[in-house]
Amino acid sequence: MSMQNAASRFSLDLPAPLPAWQLGLLLAVYLIVGTTGHLPWRGDDLTYLGPIHAILTRDAWLVPELAGETLRDFPPLYYWVGALLAKALGGLLPVHDAARLASSLFTAAFLYWIGVAARRLYGPAAFAPAILLGVSSLGLVVHAHETQPALAQLAGMALCYAGLGLLSERPLAGGLQAGLGAGLAFLAGGVPALVLTLPVMLLAPLLCRDCRSRAVIGGIAAGCAIALLIPAAWFTAVAIQQPGEAARWWASDVATILPHAEHLDNFGRLLQLLGWFAWPLWPIAGWAIWRNRHGLTTPALALPIVACLLAVGLVTTTGPLRPASALPVLPAFCLLATLGTSTLRRGAANAFDWFSVVAFTFFAILVWLGWSALSFSWPPGLARQLARIAPNFASHDIGLTAAIGALISIALLVLPQLTRRTPWRGATNWALGMTLLWCLAVALWQPWFAHTKNYQPVAGELRKVLAGQTEGCIARHGVADTQRAALDYFAGIQTVDGKSARASECSLVLSYAIGGNTRKLNEPAELIWERRLGGGRKAEVFRLYRRD
Repeated sequence: MSMQNAASRFSLDLPAPLPAWQLGLLLAVYLIVGTTGHLPWRGDDLTYLGPIHAILTRDAWLVPELAGETLRDFPPLYYWVGALLAKALGGLLPVHDAARLASSLFTAAFLYWIGVAARRLYGPAAFAPAILLGVSSLGLVVHAHETQPALAQLAGMALCYAGLGLLSERPLAGGLQAGLGAGLAFLAGGVPALVLTLPVMLLAPLLCRDCRSRAVIGGIAAGCAIALLIPAAWFTAVAIQQPGEAARWWASDVATILPHAEHLDNFGRLLQLLGWFAWPLWPIAGWAIWRNRHGLTTPALALPIVACLLAVGLVTTTGPLRPASALPVLPAFCLLATLGTSTLRRGAANAFDWFSVVAFTFFAILVWLGWSALSFSWPPGLARQLARIAPNFASHDIGLTAAIGALISIALLVLPQLTRRTPWRGATNWALGMTLLWCLAVALWQPWFAHTKNYQPVAGELRKVLAGQTEGCIARHGVADTQRAALDYFAGIQTVDGKSARASECSLVLSYAIGGNTRKLNEPAELIWERRLGGGRKAEVFRLYRRD
């Protein structure tokens, strides 16, 4: 069965869930709100701003750097786009805000190409629902608004799957598009991205009897050549500029795809992560597979199933157990959930729709309760807990914030009632609810995030302290990538790994610890500066020592 016939088999004559202008407006609000207007948050938002800052200040375009040292987490595609945006918008936005728009750009590309893939696999009516289901996923919303290179990998994966959907109709164009997507996914995510795309490309002719023609096989061969040429070109350039770095990068990247059993030892946490991260996509994807269990070899179903199994297998057996690592599961789940949503029975579709309204109303109430605890110390138990985390936080502009939050809450209650009554209504209301809930959280909680996730005061204070010290290198102990990025970006301070040979030459030592883990150095040293952030078990402690 060809891809085109498979699409006609699955496609239904359904109306569009939203007019084009409403879909565009929803996406614009989702992508822009919360992306700009705040300093970099600790965590990935700060860490992956570091290589962009290195490009802008030290011309480190080819090999990503963080505070003067190579960072091998991701190849440079995302950083290139972030740096170009920072240069283009430098007079209008701060560097961190302009660079973070790369996340909006790549998220938009991911949503568009996953919509195109769904349209080619399941028919024209599937384009908008696939986009809405992508917006609906709980795992995407925070990462779509932070500096996150994995978003560029999602865009490349979606482009690859869209190209595979074109194979039977235009084999060469489909193969080249799939290969370009796989190559760009590598430039964004490294070898793991090739593991998630190349096997699907190679299996495509086997999954489609009419795709075994010479033209289709030639298209796949051309696509695989493109997919391998892009990594080869980048590795060659790295080897020329920095001899030995290409081999080190390759070894580091291959190590990330080697299976381990650590996640299986924490099987409960793994299931919990995948369960909420891909919600509400995975239950509907499961229904799509069950509903079409007699046609699992159909290309329109087999390709996303293979992609889904690869992504879940990679997340389950490799890499760290953290939310950002689960992002690669979203493209395939979006495709399967699009098919599943179109075939939900009336009762299940109504339950899906009803649950979205109830869930987002409940979470909106929680957001308001948290804001009330911050602003009015009610409820008192929650207020005390928040005060322990950030004892010096004070609310500002309470009246204006409350008014904006009230308008968003009214929209959250009213707009879902006005959506069209179609089989896609549940997907529409999930996307609408996710967008408005995010807007509400940004409106009410952004000052809190700015206070608790901001390292700018620490970096500025440390710079003043260092101004009175003899110049020299600073060894670090316990300072992670996000703190290193903050010190470099806000204050131009770079440190030396405390375990390196050069560290013994440094007269100053900077240590970092969380909570009760605040032991002092195991060597004679004078404490000359200390700064604490937050309170309780999450308290962060920075200390600067001078060695005797």
